[in-house]
Amino acid sequence: MSRWLIAVLALSGCVGSFTSPDAGASSDAGEVLDAGVDGGVDAGTRDAGQPFDAGVRDAGDSPGWGQGTNTGTFVDDVWTPGRDNEGRVNESSWALVPHGRWVSVAGTKLEVLGAQVQAAIPGWRDYGSMGWGGVTEAWNAPAFDLAGRRLWRHGGGHGDSSNNGIYRFDLDLMRWSIEHMPSDTNLWSQAYRESGTFAGCPESRAAYDAEVDAGTWAQRDRWYYDEIFWDRTVSNPMGNPTARHVYDGFIYVPESNELVVACRRLWRYSLAGHQWTIKTHPRADGDSTALTEEVIAVLDHDSKLVIGSCGSTGPFAADYDLRTNTWLAPRASWGSWDWSGAAYTQEGDIVTLFVPPNSAGNYASPGRWQRYDVATHTVLSSGATWNYEGGLSLASFPDTDHATDGHGMVWVPTEGLYWVYTKLNSGMTWLELDLKTTPATLRPKTFANAAPALQSGIARRRAIYFPSLDAIVWMSPADKDVLVFRL
Repeated sequence: MSRWLIAVLALSGCVGSFTSPDAGASSDAGEVLDAGVDGGVDAGTRDAGQPFDAGVRDAGDSPGWGQGTNTGTFVDDVWTPGRDNEGRVNESSWALVPHGRWVSVAGTKLEVLGAQVQAAIPGWRDYGSMGWGGVTEAWNAPAFDLAGRRLWRHGGGHGDSSNNGIYRFDLDLMRWSIEHMPSDTNLWSQAYRESGTFAGCPESRAAYDAEVDAGTWAQRDRWYYDEIFWDRTVSNPMGNPTARHVYDGFIYVPESNELVVACRRLWRYSLAGHQWTIKTHPRADGDSTALTEEVIAVLDHDSKLVIGSCGSTGPFAADYDLRTNTWLAPRASWGSWDWSGAAYTQEGDIVTLFVPPNSAGNYASPGRWQRYDVATHTVLSSGATWNYEGGLSLASFPDTDHATDGHGMVWVPTEGLYWVYTKLNSGMTWLELDLKTTPATLRPKTFANAAPALQSGIARRRAIYFPSLDAIVWMSPADKDVLVFRL
């Protein structure tokens, strides 16, 4: 078996890695809280009644198009996929999609899953201000499986959304489905519902404080403020994490077929077992400031996990061995430069980070790029000067803190360039980042038709290149259809 590394990296800098979970294991099985949810909805319930439930893929299931005759339609840059009897998009339908254009995939709004959630949990509601948009827009990047051609969203957090479910998009089906139901909000206390912020649960915080006072709290599988108090049961001993801004700290791990969230604590979710299996804190004293904000996650072939976060409490890093489920001494970081608000992308072991320049003022900065090898933990190349083309200059970039923008960035192999979605004085726009020149070049990126645009300016890991399709997938807001761009 090959070995993988998950490096969950603060935007200020870190490196890291991975292993298979102790599925369903709990270091404290005798103290599982059954909060009276016997009549509630199993949060692991998924849409098994839908055709071809891709969330139950075995190792032998391979992705691929259907071979049916239904081609669907393509009109005015909107593609309505044709599917076979199993629900797979037919290869003949994919052939309708032209190269070199942004194409909207009809019927792919995330918010349509609301009806399924309501049917499974009558009375469920999102108490946040953004609804389903909070799952996609509130500083939340997706996790993705490039080989399996699927991705997941798990987001919300703070006052934006209380929705803590996991939602899967399968490219072979071109549809959303429910990987893991959100928590049953009917069980929540009135105080938590009305708290206006949902990343931390007061009742779980109180349980954590009680364990600390009693001297029984431990780093793994105990109470902490980042879980839903009412969700622990015998069948679901870990319970469920609260909704949260995951930043770029949400990742798929191929070898163990699991999802990892590294924000607040480290949480691991088994896609085979359909439940959270491990929750562990990087600090022995339960310091609540660990892993708070501005997190990046990447995979490598080693077996150590490095976690880092920025935010108001400053950078924090710690290494974790996912094979043995133990915290280790931190290894090398990205370097000393502040990567808060950076965009990043990864090709193999090489991670490329980019922070755009800011014009003179309170946040004046030349910007910076860096290519880092997470296998050897070395900086391969970097730069902080630019060759501007197409009318760009330093003055084109606003005097503003980009930390909340989470600039979108994707490697485009056919062009040997990076496409970056970032902020200019004229608003959010697409640029080309060319690292083949010295110094690196920034120039406007033009498309044959309308390019994806966001009002929020939050574009974390939103553009994803899928090699087997030679296409870029743009994860749109919850109320808009997914876009694809065939290269």
